[in-house]
Amino acid sequence: MIIIDAKRWFQTLYGNTYHSVRVYIDSKLIGECLFTYGYGEQYLQSAFDILAENGIFPYEKTKELVTVNKGQGTREYQTPKESINKNEAYHQFIQDMRDNRDKYHITCVDVSRRKDL
Repeated sequence: MIIIDAKRWFQTLYGNTYHSVRVYIDSKLIGECLFTYGYGEQYLQSAFDILAENGIFPYEKTKELVTVNKGQGTREYQTPKESINKNEAYHQFIQDMRDNRDKYHITCVDVSRRKDL
């Protein structure tokens, strides 16, 4: 079982949102990301990064540039292949969460103080 335990904090003075996330596999902590900027479900991206670093949902890391089309009939541009590979792996992670709901336990709590992250 993969456990994703996240906390979010909204900084009212500047209007920023931060989160922290801890990822466990079979009750063993495999990684954590503390005090990271990101709102909404950005904590899932942080959890994915931890899982990818630990060999779950890995992606090919390369700095090779590839040409891609942006939209239908619009200009082409070059982007690092690594970002495309990471994006595909992230979508596999999200799809796996949808397909195997019993494999994941995800909690996200909004906290009122920064020190509670």
